[in-house]
Amino acid sequence: MTITDNIPFVIGTVLAKFNALENPETVSRAAAAAVMPELRERIHERGQKSDKSQIGVYDNTYLKFRQTPGKGHPARTSDPNVILSLTRALENSYVLAATEKGYTIGVNNPDSEKKIEWMEEKYGVIYELTLDERKIALNAANATAQILFK
Repeated sequence: MTITDNIPFVIGTVLAKFNALENPETVSRAAAAAVMPELRERIHERGQKSDKSQIGVYDNTYLKFRQTPGKGHPARTSDPNVILSLTRALENSYVLAATEKGYTIGVNNPDSEKKIEWMEEKYGVIYELTLDERKIALNAANATAQILFK
């Protein structure tokens, strides 16, 4: 008499789900994708650094330049708070980027990389995730893992 059961099938399914958790296409990509709009809003709309303080204040000369429509950029408000957005090129260059450990948020051109380096040299830490952004990433990762284990 041969006993048949589904243990090999169940074990195979569970192992496949564990493998999916290690796959950057699943959990880490979901976490990075969930954080990207939050990062954009904090930096390019609210003008906040990683500690949630204001990035900085524009000097009067540059503020006047921002208020005048020019080649490649619309007129901006008279708000003197730095929001790292003039032409929107930097904020529109964000991409999900594969790394050795999974996914992260990157930029798709060297000019944006230079802008980020320059801004952090000038104003301090801007692109490190806040505690709230880390929670968003963790929640997205947990939700994705839960879906994989259903």
